Amino acid sequence: MSLLEHYRVLGISVGAGMAEVAASYKRLCRIHHPDVSSDPESEEIMKRINVAYTALREKLRREAAFRERQVYVRQPRRYSGTESRTQNYDVRKASQDAEKEAYSVLNDYFRAINTYDYVAAYSYLSSYDRRHISRESFIEWRKSVARLYPMREFLITGGLPVAAIAWGDGRTLYARRFRVAVKEENLAGDDTQTGDVEKLVIQENGFWRVFLGYMSVRELTQAFDERLESKRKHDVEMKWDEYYTGLYPEYDMLSLAGMHKAASREIYRHRRFGGAMTFAAISLKAGGRQDAGQEQLLQCAARTISAALRESDISAYAGDGVFALLLVELRKRNAAGIIARLIERIRKNAGPQLGALAEIYYEFESFGNNSPMDMAALNKVLRKFRKKM
Repeated sequence: MSLLEHYRVLGISVGAGMAEVAASYKRLCRIHHPDVSSDPESEEIMKRINVAYTALREKLRREAAFRERQVYVRQPRRYSGTESRTQNYDVRKASQDAEKEAYSVLNDYFRAINTYDYVAAYSYLSSYDRRHISRESFIEWRKSVARLYPMREFLITGGLPVAAIAWGDGRTLYARRFRVAVKEENLAGDDTQTGDVEKLVIQENGFWRVFLGYMSVRELTQAFDERLESKRKHDVEMKWDEYYTGLYPEYDMLSLAGMHKAASREIYRHRRFGGAMTFAAISLKAGGRQDAGQEQLLQCAARTISAALRESDISAYAGDGVFALLLVELRKRNAAGIIARLIERIRKNAGPQLGALAEIYYEFESFGNNSPMDMAALNKVLRKFRKKM
């Protein structure tokens, strides 16, 4: 049986301690033991219970032994001029190894937060934090932060070397302070925000731990929930104003400003999650003596484009007879065919007199996981028609 199945057999949550495992085992023995149960399958049930209890008990014992092990840490000291260069090299190497280990712990802590594995993230906290913050409170706090900032990334950008600090109870601990860049998408706006925070990693009994220093997380949880509610209200109030501001009312589609905002959001998601996208620009002009039919052609093209695109795609009118299209999950090998069929549909809907003489040009660029997508790349396509977002 898998480890998850052992937890299910005993009826306890993943990550439970030895006390919960033992209590659940005793409770199930009193119910399913063949001496007290009349169920003919009680013997098989009891075998699965014994296997699960033995596996979890050994797992918890190994984890306890690993946590209690003492790791020798080389203490830095100064060498006299008569000592060899090798000894000085050993001191520098030990200091570098300690800094790498501190960086690794903080990096694993943020990786667990980004993958929503808050139980693993709690295990990296210092003993001071675990005394003041229960695991349940820590998980609720991180969930509140995730609800407020649904897309959040952490990047360690620098830090100070390992240094000794005097603790409040007279102890001397080794610590390293890191600077972390936080990229987040706010619910009240679509633009990505970037800020810096500082994190302290301290050494306890030979292990490096993340130090938060919060006395109570419940107050923080309540504060984050209140901020989340206020941002949601702000988002509802501003939603329609922003929508109408970004519209081109004559053609019932986004303007270039609205396209810029929608495209920036899709670029952020493309960089975070990957996928394929195609950005296209279509230029239309009524040819021959049909210059008076330019507005009629653009009205027809706007209706055709809006009806042909999917809900996930984005279209906008850029002015001077140019339409901009952002096609989500469309690769380069399919883009040319789809755009060509879209132009044929525009000519057909415009009618034989107007559509046959219309001058229609297009440019497009496709982006995948290996090709960067940014606003400059989109402007490169629009620059063919002297447009810029």
